[in-house]
Amino acid sequence: MDTPKITHPDSKILIIDDDVDVLETISSTLEMAGWSNVVTLADGCMALDTLKKDHYSCVLLDLNMPNISGQELLGSIGATFPGIPIIVITAIEDLETVVSCMRAGAHDYLVKPIRESRLFTAVENAIRLKSIKDEQMALKKSLLERETRTHKAFEEFITAHPRIISIFSYLEAILKTPFPILITGESGTGKGIMARGFYKLCGCAGEFIAVNVAGLDDTLFSDTLFGHKKGAFTGADSGRNGLLQKAENGIILLDEIGDLEISSQVKLLHLLQDREYHPVGSDEIRKTSAKFVVASNRNLEKLVEEGKFRSDLYYRLTTHSVHIPSLRERLEDLPLLIRHFIKKHAGIFGKEPPDYSPELLEVLSCHPFSGNVRELENMLANAVATSQGNILNLDGLKKIVKWDAPKKLKKPEMQSFLKDGTNAPSLKEFENEYIAWVLKQSSNDITKAAKILGMNYSSLYRRLQKANQAEKVNSIELPVGKKRK
Repeated sequence: MDTPKITHPDSKILIIDDDVDVLETISSTLEMAGWSNVVTLADGCMALDTLKKDHYSCVLLDLNMPNISGQELLGSIGATFPGIPIIVITAIEDLETVVSCMRAGAHDYLVKPIRESRLFTAVENAIRLKSIKDEQMALKKSLLERETRTHKAFEEFITAHPRIISIFSYLEAILKTPFPILITGESGTGKGIMARGFYKLCGCAGEFIAVNVAGLDDTLFSDTLFGHKKGAFTGADSGRNGLLQKAENGIILLDEIGDLEISSQVKLLHLLQDREYHPVGSDEIRKTSAKFVVASNRNLEKLVEEGKFRSDLYYRLTTHSVHIPSLRERLEDLPLLIRHFIKKHAGIFGKEPPDYSPELLEVLSCHPFSGNVRELENMLANAVATSQGNILNLDGLKKIVKWDAPKKLKKPEMQSFLKDGTNAPSLKEFENEYIAWVLKQSSNDITKAAKILGMNYSSLYRRLQKANQAEKVNSIELPVGKKRK
C-alpha cells in the first residue's frame, strides 16, 4: 500500500496492550510508516507513570487486559491527561462498547485485526488534533500573558473604556517600532501616564526621561537635549551631557511638542531621521538609541496649516499616533476614578477612605472637566482633605460645579402636544418637544437642562448635535453650539 503522509513524524506514541505480539506488530507498522518515536507497554498499571514522564501525542489502548481493564484506564488517562487523544483497540465489535468508550472520551475505536490504512488514518488524525489543541493552548496562554503584561504596564491609567483599552493594545503591537510615537489629547487626560505605561511595556534597559519643551528657546532646547562642550558659551565652565545621553536605551518624552520653535523643529526632524546629534559647541557626532515619544494638547494639523509647525516633522511624528479622549467623552470611567482617587488621597492624608453618597456621581457627571482627570483628582483630593468622619464632604465640590439640586418643573400639559386635537405625537417628537421646553426653562443652559433631564452633559450635547439641522421645536432652536459656562 502507499506510504501515508505523516505531518508530525517525531510525535511520541504510546501503545498499551498485554499481548506482546500485538505490541510488536503495531509498533513496527507505525515505525515503517514514518513515526520514529513509538513506546510499547504490556502492563496497563504502569500507564499513568509512563505518561507523566514525557510528552505523548497519542495513546493506543487495548480494552481487554489483566490487572486493570482498558475501560478503567481510559477514564483514568482522560481525567489525568485530558489533552492526549486515546484510540481504543479491541477484538470486540460491539456497538454498546463503542458508545461507552466514546462517551468516556475515546478519540477513535479500532477493531482487531486492524487494517493498516485504518490504523494510519486514526493515528494521523489523533496526532494532528493534539497538535492543533497544543497550538491553541499556547496561543491562548500567550494572549493571556500579553494581556496581563499590558494591564500591569498601564495600571496607573485608571480606565475600563474600550477606546483607551484599544490604545493599550495598539501600543503593545508597535513595541519594536523605530519611529516616534505621538500622543495627543487635552491637558490632564493622562498623556504622560500613557507614555510611562509604554515605557514599562517595552521593558527598556535605559531610563524614562520627560522633557516639557514649551517655553524652551532654541539654545536651551539644544543644550537640554544634546548637552554642551566646555567653553561652548559664556559660563560653560565644564562639559555636560544632555538628556538624550541619559535616555540611552530608554525612552525620552518630549511634551507640549506643539509649542516648539521652528528652528528647534528642524533639529528635532534631523535627530529623528538620522538618529544623530552634536553637543553644543562640539563637532563630535553622537548616536542615540533612545525611543521617542512626543505629546501635545494642541491640534498639530491646524498648526501646520497656520505655518507654525513644519509639515515634514508632522508627517514624521504621525507614523504612529494615538489620541486620548477627554474625561467628558468617557464619563463611564468616573466611578473607577472616584474610588481610586479617594483611596489614594485618603492614604496621603493618613485617613480611612471616606464613603460617599450616590449624589457625588450625579454632581460630577454634570461638570465640564476642562482640566480632565487632573482636575477631577484635585477636586477629590480637596474633598478628602476637608472631610470629617467617614463621609466625603461634597460642599466644596458643589461650589466648584455651581451645583443646584435639580428642581422639579411643572411639566406642560399633554393637551398642548396634541395635533389637530386627535393625533398624539410619536415618542421621539414628544421627547424633542420636552427637551426644548426644559432648555427654554433653563435659559438654554445645557448644563442646567442636563441636570433636570437626568442626563449627563455629554449625552445631551451629542443628542442636540444630531438633532440640530436648523431644526426648531416650539420655535426654539436646539442650542448645540452653546458651550458650557
